[in-house]
Amino acid sequence: MARSEHNREAYRLLFGYLGAGLQIFALLMVLVSIPIAPAWLWAGLAIFVVVASAWSWKKYASNFMMPSLIGTLASGLWMVLVGVGIGLMDWF
Repeated sequence: MARSEHNREAYRLLFGYLGAGLQIFALLMVLVSIPIAPAWLWAGLAIFVVVASAWSWKKYASNFMMPSLIGTLASGLWMVLVGVGIGLMDWF
């Protein structure tokens, strides 16, 4: 078999940029939900995104996929809490 020509540093940089984009996107989703979501919900989500993002960048040196994982989880949490939560509030 041929030796792999993949550059680990290039993957690390790629996942860093991807993670930064996902985290910025998650924070933007929280900010645009301010007019429709209760204050406690968007404030809590904003705090979670900022704290989790800071933690993920602290772990970036040892695990380069952590920022993209946290960005994905923050976006998913927003979808569940704001999308489903506000939809359910209309029923009750």
